Amino acid sequence: IDPQRMDLLRLADELRQRTGLAECFVVPSEGADEPLTTRIARFGARLLEQRLNDSSILGVAWGRTVMALSKVMSPLNLPGATSAQITGSSIAAYDFSPELCTSNIAIKVSGRSVNLHAPGMVSSARMKTLLMQEPIIEQHFKLLRTCTMTLFGVTHVGSENLLKDSGFMSTQVLQDYKNHGAVGFVSGYFFDIEGRPVHTEVDDRHVVMPYKDFLNVPVRICVGGGVDKVEAIRSMIKGGYASVLVTDEETARGVLLPYD
Repeated sequence: IDPQRMDLLRLADELRQRTGLAECFVVPSEGADEPLTTRIARFGARLLEQRLNDSSILGVAWGRTVMALSKVMSPLNLPGATSAQITGSSIAAYDFSPELCTSNIAIKVSGRSVNLHAPGMVSSARMKTLLMQEPIIEQHFKLLRTCTMTLFGVTHVGSENLLKDSGFMSTQVLQDYKNHGAVGFVSGYFFDIEGRPVHTEVDDRHVVMPYKDFLNVPVRICVGGGVDKVEAIRSMIKGGYASVLVTDEETARGVLLPYD
């Protein structure tokens, strides 16, 4: 029996019990020749491969870890499975776009890709209201309400990646969220240190799966780690965004500190 593996299993179980997660998986923070993001993504891919079936409807968000996961997934033959985009499209770096994350997974499982044919951010609240009334958009969000799983990453509000990869965030927008108490971001939602949603006028223009619909999805898988994300992950768990977490040892121990 590998002692390190046993330690990681005990750590994951402690994190699950202390925080109320349904499931938790922890990978080593060091000891491999590949980046931490890739190691977390690789474990997440193996987990997703085991959980998906021919009737799965997977809601997919954008992000570096989600993108890495889509690249390391093994091919599956699940023609009845659906991979659906849960946030609007953006002009972000192509490598991390929500469209590509969604379609990559669909290709890997030989399933159906359903992209959200709408911008992630529109010019006004009225424009969003009108857009959401379009039949094709209504149909998409109706599909999202039937998701059996969601897959997403997590980041802290001060992350340069959030600023660069989103395609619509600006320094001013992020500062406004910080001023309102935001510490983290998942799947289009900002939240404070207690996991409570943080809203600004941007939310009235942001095209994303509604918060309550997101929380109603039975299995919500978050893949993410790194010491810079400890506070965001701890707060995300408090808010109930994830039911399943795949992270690394150092991050897991950091999340647990206040519980000791």
